[in-house]
Amino acid sequence: MLERKQDRRLKPIIPKKVTWLELFYDLIYVTAISITTHVLSEPHDGLISEDAILKYPLIFIPLWWAWTGFTVYVNRFGQDSTAQRIVYFIQMLFVIIMAANINIDFESHYLLFMLGYVGIRLSTVFMYVRTWLMHKGAQRRVARYLALSFLIGTLISFSSVLFPELTKFYILYLGIFLEIVLPLAGRHILRQMPVHYYHLVERYGLATIILLGELILVIVDTIRHHPITLQSGFELLLGFIITASIWWHYFESSEKVEQTGDGAGHKVIYGHLFTYMSLGIISNVIRYAMSHELDLGPFAWLALTGLAMYLLSMALIFGPFVNKNGAQTYRLLGCYLAALVLCGAILLLLPTILTVYIALAFFFIAHTLVYVRWLGKRKRA
Repeated sequence: MLERKQDRRLKPIIPKKVTWLELFYDLIYVTAISITTHVLSEPHDGLISEDAILKYPLIFIPLWWAWTGFTVYVNRFGQDSTAQRIVYFIQMLFVIIMAANINIDFESHYLLFMLGYVGIRLSTVFMYVRTWLMHKGAQRRVARYLALSFLIGTLISFSSVLFPELTKFYILYLGIFLEIVLPLAGRHILRQMPVHYYHLVERYGLATIILLGELILVIVDTIRHHPITLQSGFELLLGFIITASIWWHYFESSEKVEQTGDGAGHKVIYGHLFTYMSLGIISNVIRYAMSHELDLGPFAWLALTGLAMYLLSMALIFGPFVNKNGAQTYRLLGCYLAALVLCGAILLLLPTILTVYIALAFFFIAHTLVYVRWLGKRKRA
């Protein structure tokens, strides 16, 4: 009887709303993400180097995964306890270390970057172990499975510092790959304690709105360093329209998410990797459209990559919530792919950077308006 009461008392309180501490935590991470996007903002002779293209996901994925790990822990087991607050602040220090060592010359900063990453992951593992030891039943089983999975992956990733040159990156990503695959393989265990969908989407939405603020910052920063003309004013307007269209579509979609769910939230969690990467790419598209530092071909491919990653990630994240029928979700994904083929053909054939930029803004506006109208019809039906 005493054991049952104690287990009830220690049950995690799933937060219904994002807390101020979570906001503070996310702001520090977005600073690191903002620095990462600058990896793509250093062209040479009108081109983005292959090294920069490779380094962008190479740096971005560990950063996103470190943030995701503790975000999902708080979603399932979060309590506004002293221990959790201390871990938040410890992780913030490690994020600062990671951010300070994000550089196009990533190899020479790798050790300190990894110390920051491993510090975040091990402190998250510590919280899972703590939960594992304090709870019974489903909470104990889920916490134990995730603690062991993440510990194995983190130790493998940390061992990468012992390897030379490119081998270290293979070892790093082997660890991250295992940390991603093991929760997918253990989905039946994680479903014993489902994520709180509304809080999860709200938390990822918070990071999204901060990243959209970074797009506005890019517009302001670029216009400050270039003379204001009729054309630059028009380019500024297009950048703002793209940002506003993304906001409208994203948050119109997030409002359709149910208050509760019965799964592990993997589509929301993993889909946002591509959403966040796409926003970093789009911020560089806006920067290059206004600075004219990139040649037409690379600019068109960059614009198409940002558009494709954003649209496909939205179909993955919000498609199942809007379409309860699985067949409808796949049809929606098929429509997105067909639209992207058409958009790609147009973007890659246009004759100037300005026309590509105008077409990109048009595609974002058209997608948002069509989507909002479709949701309105479904609601009335």
